[in-house]
Amino acid sequence: MTTHSGKLYKAELFMTEKITFDERDFKAILDGMVDGVITINQKGIVLTFNKTAETIFGYDSEEIIGKNVSLLMPEPQKSAHDSYLNNHINTGENHIIGIGRDVTALRKSGETFAMRLSVIEYPAKIQGDRWFIGSCRDITLQKQQEEQLKRSLKMDAIGKLTSGIAHDYNNIIGVISGFSELLAKRAEKHPEFHEYINHIRKAADRASNLTSQLLSITRKRKDDEEETDINSLLENNKEVIAKSLTSSIKLYITTDKELWPVFVEKGRLEDTILNLSINAMHAMPEGGELGMTTSNYEINSVDSQVLQITPGDYVKLAVSDTGIGMTEEIVCRIFEPFYSTKGESGTGLGLSQVFNFIDKSKGSIKVYSEPGHGTCFSIYLPRYIADKNTIVADKKTAKTTTDELHGLGQILVVDDEKTLLTLVENILSSHDYDVYCASNANEALNILENHPIDAVLSDIIMPDIDGYELAHMIHYKYPHIKIQLYSGFDNAKGKSVTSKSLAEDILAKPFTTKQLLTKIKKLLD
Repeated sequence: MTTHSGKLYKAELFMTEKITFDERDFKAILDGMVDGVITINQKGIVLTFNKTAETIFGYDSEEIIGKNVSLLMPEPQKSAHDSYLNNHINTGENHIIGIGRDVTALRKSGETFAMRLSVIEYPAKIQGDRWFIGSCRDITLQKQQEEQLKRSLKMDAIGKLTSGIAHDYNNIIGVISGFSELLAKRAEKHPEFHEYINHIRKAADRASNLTSQLLSITRKRKDDEEETDINSLLENNKEVIAKSLTSSIKLYITTDKELWPVFVEKGRLEDTILNLSINAMHAMPEGGELGMTTSNYEINSVDSQVLQITPGDYVKLAVSDTGIGMTEEIVCRIFEPFYSTKGESGTGLGLSQVFNFIDKSKGSIKVYSEPGHGTCFSIYLPRYIADKNTIVADKKTAKTTTDELHGLGQILVVDDEKTLLTLVENILSSHDYDVYCASNANEALNILENHPIDAVLSDIIMPDIDGYELAHMIHYKYPHIKIQLYSGFDNAKGKSVTSKSLAEDILAKPFTTKQLLTKIKKLLD
């Protein structure tokens, strides 16, 4: 039996008549496995921790070997783990061992994530202890894809149901409208009935409009699709959009002069923009700003998994407001048919139609919102090349390499959203940058005092001290440090003099790997 830095290996366990494995062979086998592999003893102490497990959890093996495996678990699983293990050892009941299941795990950064775990017990005791081997896999992306599939299936089922109901209602409404017209002719000599008849007609018209909205959920009108310049569409509808807003709301439109065309139903895209504008107006009862921004996007195979669209070239239309914002619970439901936050004044069909239109156009729509800070809807539509009569995002796979964007430097990333913080850290680290992370401005300032930093990449909306305020502090105390701000709002604006130049070059979320690396390289160069 050999022991090394708390790691236990036993060459004899892997010995046959022909082959003998030593420590290095054993470690190489574990590190070569696709899944994370963790070995513990009957006390829950970690004995081995392979490379994939290091990537999944964010720990180096030296940090975790010799400690209790419950360090990788959030509450209440953490407190209950030892009792589960002792119960199995004492009674033989298998509530955990030999059963594959989905659990919630905990990274070093404090982020929880979905993990698929399978545990088996090694048949022989080692140094008197029983050994357990766990195989784990991060299934966060899989869960997101499953949720997207459930939403699509739900939308399809609701669409079929509402389509049938709407057709039946149209027949009933037709009868109501028809007889109300006949009644109006018969009641010419009885003006006291005209008011009642008008109410019936108005109710029938409202019902007719509602059924039209229901039918649009499943309607496919491919013949109406055409090459569309979103810049021109925004310019042509600027006056209509402005009139849909109150006088206390200012409209800003910023367009990419080299914007690619898209191939969509122009009328439905106009409806989508108007729908988002009206929703923004309701979110700004005291007034505010509504910004619309267009830009070209190249989505590679990695970023496409986040946006859940096919890799390729896309046109992005961002609609941002400075309204009351939404909670995460509301954001998760806003595209559901009949879900509304407007009470009786809303049908709950507007955004479901928007989602349906974008989905049928082979695009994607993402929402970023912060209570008290506003909302940004980001629409991605595939690029269209007229002479090839093809949608680029369907036929082309974007370049996935970003080798030319490697660089050197000390980067401090500041974001209170742990998932995004981890993502940015991984992207920059994999391209040779030394990365420090902070979840708020105070942590960032502490790091700046103790480490030489070349550039700071910070979110704008954070608790207590926001990105602009942090940038002002850094500019005053460390004028040599370069600063890049990012935000989920394309039209985010700063208030201080220092912020004006930063506000002109905000990196909009969600950003691609290439966009992030390009910004950082340009910043440091």
